[in-house]
Amino acid sequence: VRKPMARKILLGVLFFWGSSLTLQAQRRLTEATLVYTIHVDDKDSAATQPHFADGAVSTSYLKGANSRTDLVTQSGKQSTIFISKSAQVVLLKEYGNQRYLTRMTISQWERSNKKYREAVITLLSDTLRLKGYLCYKALATLADSTTYTIWYTKELNPLNKEFLPMAGSVPGLILSFETLLGDKKVRYEIDQIVLNPVQQVLFDIPESGYRVLELQHP
Repeated sequence: VRKPMARKILLGVLFFWGSSLTLQAQRRLTEATLVYTIHVDDKDSAATQPHFADGAVSTSYLKGANSRTDLVTQSGKQSTIFISKSAQVVLLKEYGNQRYLTRMTISQWERSNKKYREAVITLLSDTLRLKGYLCYKALATLADSTTYTIWYTKELNPLNKEFLPMAGSVPGLILSFETLLGDKKVRYEIDQIVLNPVQQVLFDIPESGYRVLELQHP
């Protein structure tokens, strides 16, 4: 009688241990700062000026269900602030001394990202390591048959899925991905992952100093 009982106990311990390893292997991200460097891989040799996004930096601040992404290019700075509680998205654009603020509803936000939300995602077995994290490859195919490569890690899983258009399409955190900036396909690649608390002030919407622009589309 003792042997079957001992075996059940051993199996139970092994199951619990295995489950614990799985839970430990994937960390739930509630607060983090993600810094991506933008690369233009397909450079136009005939162009007299470099693409405005080459070498640009995109920084995403995640705090609970809220997020803020600052895109800094040669042309200026654009911030996208997603406020879950008020169900709105605020766009801030700064070009020299010119500052603009645009408010979007969640439905407008969804429509603006429709082509990415409706992409067909194919999860592949290819792997590589980025910043020490094991990443898996995925292909996103849009309605026009354009394909974009994504690399994501299962070790980190963000609570917020709005900071990237396709963040909710893969089972983990995207560390590298392709997208369009202007008319050029570019590649975002993770440069820093900071797992410290994010300041609440980053999600405060400015009440002055910006010219309010109405959204023309979608």
